[in-house]
Amino acid sequence: MLFHVQLWRGLRTPYISSHQLNKAEKYSGIWKKTSLLLVVTFVLATISAYFGIGSEQLSKLIYETTDTQLSTIKALFAMGQVLQSVLVTALIIFFPALIFWIFTDVEYRKLVVMQLYAASIFLIEKALILPMKLYWGLDHASSPFSIGVIAQYLTDYELISNFFGVISLFSIWVIILQFKYLRVITEKSAKYILILTLSINLFMWVFFALFTFIKFEVLF
Repeated sequence: MLFHVQLWRGLRTPYISSHQLNKAEKYSGIWKKTSLLLVVTFVLATISAYFGIGSEQLSKLIYETTDTQLSTIKALFAMGQVLQSVLVTALIIFFPALIFWIFTDVEYRKLVVMQLYAASIFLIEKALILPMKLYWGLDHASSPFSIGVIAQYLTDYELISNFFGVISLFSIWVIILQFKYLRVITEKSAKYILILTLSINLFMWVFFALFTFIKFEVLF
């Protein structure tokens, strides 16, 4: 059976898509949809970098560098932001699929398809948050879709706020989607799948929280 990767359909009808994916022997559109998601990531990241979102820490360099040097630093920082975003999207697609493949009996390409749907969810979240960051100056941990806002009221420790800022309604959506797909495409028990899915996502949350905690301005 030939399986055509359709991002919107995979999100809208996971039950039907998962059964079709389970029966698939050949696949169409994996690399095309991967390229599409990376291009969308590039566009969103470029818009974000153009408006200086996330580069507020460079303001301390105003009195330490010339205008030319500051412009160069900002340009390099913006390019780094764009590259980072593209790499993160690629990581979301391929790395969890690899871990799922190690601990299940599922073909790797099927897991990559599942992660294409997961990456689509994260890009939807990015697209919705972008105008909020632009007009209201929200940082990563202040997303109205996450529990990072609550964490900021409970603690001043930035790492903890970043961690809970990663946990959003969209992150929960990803877990539910992964669970639904894995229930169909693997013979593992529901309990095993739930523990595996939660463990992998917890690891990703910790990784991204630590990554956003890094003070890149110390490089300048």
